[in-house]
Parts: sequence; structure tokens; C-alpha cells
Amino acid sequence: MALPQHFAIDFGAHSLKLVNLAKKGNSWELKNIGSIQTPSEVLNSYKEEHKTQMVDAIKSLVAEAKVPYKEVAVALPESAVFSRVLTVPKVADAEVTDAVYWQLKQFLPYPIEDVQSDFTELTVDQNGQRKMLAVAAPKKLVELYVEILERAGLTPVAIESESLAILRSVKYAQDTKDAVILDFGSNTTDMAIMRGGELFFSQSIATGADLLTKALVNEFQLSYAQAEEYKRIYGMRSDAVDGKIRNAMKPVLDMIVTEVLRGIEFYKNEVGAVPPTLAILSGEAALLPALSEYLETILSYDVQLADPWKSIVVPNNIAEIVRKSSPAFTVAIGLCLKEE
Repeated sequence: MALPQHFAIDFGAHSLKLVNLAKKGNSWELKNIGSIQTPSEVLNSYKEEHKTQMVDAIKSLVAEAKVPYKEVAVALPESAVFSRVLTVPKVADAEVTDAVYWQLKQFLPYPIEDVQSDFTELTVDQNGQRKMLAVAAPKKLVELYVEILERAGLTPVAIESESLAILRSVKYAQDTKDAVILDFGSNTTDMAIMRGGELFFSQSIATGADLLTKALVNEFQLSYAQAEEYKRIYGMRSDAVDGKIRNAMKPVLDMIVTEVLRGIEFYKNEVGAVPPTLAILSGEAALLPALSEYLETILSYDVQLADPWKSIVVPNNIAEIVRKSSPAFTVAIGLCLKEE
């Protein structure tokens, strides 16, 4: 079913990002954009005072961006979403839903009655065996997002996982159908493997960009603000400050890389396919200097930055500002591109 015209809000631990695109023929054009600081410690909280703070922040963001309608699409944090490729033996089409249900029930870390789930058929082999991607999210969290958006005067028309939004954005902007995607968030690094344009694997790694900042705070006794500034200026450059900033952050990044390599191994064994050799970096921390080069060396992959604005018409007066933070908008743009 086709979605109505809508805009998108990406809920981040540090910022809420809003994007509104309009379709013109076969291309998309930026109409509205905005960003506001997320109130501290309120994201995904069920406390009434935190809900109120989030509602007020969303109202301010929407008013500032001057979006002309109320319909909105949002994404759930990948850490809260369960996804798995299931192997369903040959059954009649009418029995696929039941087969997925019983398998999903076995693998879910919580009761199946407490989740909203969906599935997509990925492949069918010559024996009629199907690979199905099943995705499930806690009903309680979905209801929280709906409540907050409705209290802010908005109408949620789509709620999906961040990985699905990112894949849609990458496919449209970079014409890529096979890639390992790493989305660097504040508290987590989310990994997805795309094959033939479909999501075949995703996981949330419980190490994010904030830990890189904390590593600098601890190593050099800096204030958090100073450490954040050093992180953004020097990143993983070995030629800056005698490589001291790089060396302090390296153990944290190596923790992430270890989990990425485990995910790739799991994908190889579970899906039985050769993994992609392209990695695409998304999220604000993807902009850290020399991060791509560092990951390229360790993973032996071609590593690229996500460029979600690449195929979108952006007004000249904000083009340079928008493109400087390009990977940070991958989720929001992917949500805007969702048409059904």
C-alpha cells in the first residue's frame, strides 16, 4: 500500500534530525530540514516527564522546519529490533506465515505475544526451501513512539528499523546492492549486510562513538567537550599529535571491528554466501578523520562514506552545510524515500 506524502524524524541520543523530500518525476528534492538537541537522558524513556520533554522537542523541531503536513515516518533503534534470517523448508504459500511464526518464537529473546513482527522472502532454492528475513520489535516501544508523536500533533504513517531505512538510502544514492553497512551511533554501532539490495543480516554492537570520547577523557584528563573536539579534529590520523589521539581510541574501535568480523563470519555460515567486499560508513562518527582508511587496513575492504544526498536536489544556499554532515542524515533520508 502506497504511503501518503510524509516527512521523517531520526531519533538520536544527541540530536533529532528532520528531513522532508518531495518527489519530482524520478528524482527527489529537499524541501525542509532541521536538527535539534535531544533532551538529555530522555530517549526511549517511559517516564512521564521524559515523554513531555521529547514531545516539546519534536514540536519545536517541526515548527522550526516549517513542514506543511503532519504525516511522519520514524525508525526504531536497531538495538531494540530483533532480526534473523530463517530457513523455512518447502511448504505451501498459505503455510509460510505459520512456519515463520513458530521459528521466530524459538529464537526471540522475549515472548512472541509482546512483539510486532514482519517478514520478507529473500530467496527460494530449487528444492523449495526459503530464506526469510524476520524482523520483530517490542510492542511497548512501538506504542511509546506512537504516543509521543501523536502528543506532538503528528500522524505516524511508518515505523521501521534503522537498518532498513539506511539500506533504502544507500541503494538510491550510491546505486549499491551488496555492502556491509556500519552505522556509528552515540551508544551503539549498528551493522547490516545487504545482498542483492535486501537486508540479510543486522546486529547492534554495544559500543558507540561516545566511548571513543570517554577514552580520550580518561587518557588525557580532558573535559568531555574538549575530548569531543579532539576526536572530531584529529580522529584516527597517525600524523597528528604523534598519533596519541589515534592510539587512545584504537582499543575501542578494535572492539567494534572484532564484532563486525564475527558478524561477517555468522553471515557466511548462516546464509552460505560470500560476503560483500564493500563497507559503507553511516552516522555522524563516520566523519572522523582517517576512520575510513583505518577500517580499510583492518578489514581489507573498500570503505566508503555514505552519501545520502548524492542523488537528491538540494537548494544551493544550504548545499555545502548539508553535505558536510552527509552521513548523519542517512536514516532520515531513507525514511523519506519509503513509498510503501
